[in-house]
Amino acid sequence: MTTPPAATGAAIPPGQAADFGGPVGHGEAKRWFANSLAKGCLSGSFLLVGPPGIGRAALAKWIAKCLLCDESGERSLSCCGRCPSCFQVEAETHPDLVQVRKPEDRAFIPVELLIGPAENRMREGFNRDIRLRPFHGTRKVAILHDADYLNDEGANSLLKTLEEPPPDSLIFLLGTNEQRQLPTIRSRCRIVRLHPPRGEQAVELMRRRGIDCDAATAERAIELCGGDCQAAAEVLTADGAKLRQAITQRLVNPPISPVDLAQVVTSVIEDLGKAASAAVKRDRLRDILSIAIDTFRQQLIDSADRPEQLAPIIYRLDRSIEAIAQVQRNANQTTLIECWAADLARGNPA
Repeated sequence: MTTPPAATGAAIPPGQAADFGGPVGHGEAKRWFANSLAKGCLSGSFLLVGPPGIGRAALAKWIAKCLLCDESGERSLSCCGRCPSCFQVEAETHPDLVQVRKPEDRAFIPVELLIGPAENRMREGFNRDIRLRPFHGTRKVAILHDADYLNDEGANSLLKTLEEPPPDSLIFLLGTNEQRQLPTIRSRCRIVRLHPPRGEQAVELMRRRGIDCDAATAERAIELCGGDCQAAAEVLTADGAKLRQAITQRLVNPPISPVDLAQVVTSVIEDLGKAASAAVKRDRLRDILSIAIDTFRQQLIDSADRPEQLAPIIYRLDRSIEAIAQVQRNANQTTLIECWAADLARGNPA
């Protein structure tokens, strides 16, 4: 097959486009995949990018279910949801669905998961499994979760597979931002940019997570959490409201006490318990920093006619954005929290 075009994929805009079932939202993306399937040209490598919790994995898994369904037609992007193949895809046990995730205890996706261990190179792993003939039906689908955590060695091991995937196979790489992928990865994939839901789709997504709210409230929560819909639902719970109030009070009432702020943030992380994974703790810290960013943005709006007050607010906003980047780079949480709180208390770059 031909090599997928370079990183020129059109952005998938938000909106209320009719979709084809499956996960909430992403109607335009579903329409594009459905049209490609109907024309008999749905194959190759795709990079799905969007904020955490937006439903990248759900979309990729749903497309896999449609392609592997025993009841749906070969050119219909739909699934019955009740045949053995649909149940196997949902349970992640279908022999023609290949998946790789970053282990919780590793900073990057181990190259062994991609090309096999040193003693068995290219006889195990993602690259080998996608090239096996389908066990059931005529297609294979591969999903590489956590593409943000590919190191140079892992990314380079994928290049041949992404450039020349087997016929009638579909490969999905899931990441939060295309800029976090190596240029060699981006150039071999079609990029599909997914955006947070809006309007009634946002309401429906919150409802599925047990939250009843109007569209404005849902959109505001999703924006606060940088598009992470799961985090947005947590913000809208009673506990989430208390957390927001506790953080906001310590940021808007000067002077900011770095010790008090750091203690509150640390206690929130510790309340997750020892059993919570590092990823869960990172997500909670990111949510707290998102609250800070939203607070400082609102302060900027309120102080627009008082330019003498803007410099420390802008500094605190930039420092909180930088802190989120540090969270994504797996910085030590204790040190990060203490330095962030101390810098906010200073309130200026001097």
